[in-house]
Amino acid sequence: MIEQLIAAASEGVEARRSQTPQADLESRLPGRGHDRPFNEALVRPGLSLIAEFKRRSPSAGEISATATVAGQVEA
Repeated sequence: MIEQLIAAASEGVEARRSQTPQADLESRLPGRGHDRPFNEALVRPGLSLIAEFKRRSPSAGEISATATVAGQVEA
């Protein structure tokens, strides 16, 4: 099972890598703004939260196609 997940993930990475060159992705980084201050969350005193929002899981499939970030945060 884990071997299948690894193989599928590797295939996905290769497919995405062939669609968008790394230099193109790197050129987009400065324009991202400050929406996601990951580094700040790691060094800021007190409690910080780093979360991931997913509508699908590779192993479980569909979680919730209609879920929104705002709705999950409110819940």
